[in-house]
Amino acid sequence: MIKPNPLREYDELQLGDLVGDTERMVLMRTKVSERVVGDCYASWVVVAVKIAEYHPYVVWTVVATSKGFFAERGDYFFELADALKRYEERGGIVTHPSVAGGAK
Repeated sequence: MIKPNPLREYDELQLGDLVGDTERMVLMRTKVSERVVGDCYASWVVVAVKIAEYHPYVVWTVVATSKGFFAERGDYFFELADALKRYEERGGIVTHPSVAGGAK
């Protein structure tokens, strides 16, 4: 069984990291805020997947806190193309042309 990385507030979220209570794997991520000591934590908008779930794709905001990475504000989807559309609406940047073309 794959265990999530013990990610903390100073870590950068990476593709393949497992986040959220359901331990979904990060497929795409765009950093939307930097950590400011004494003010706020870093955060990302992400597309994550877990095939065994009813809605395999989710677009989350993930925040790096002192207790680990916290996933919030989820939008859940059956299809990757729909998740990518919401990801872009929430500020995510699709970097792979073949993936971006499928999301339009």
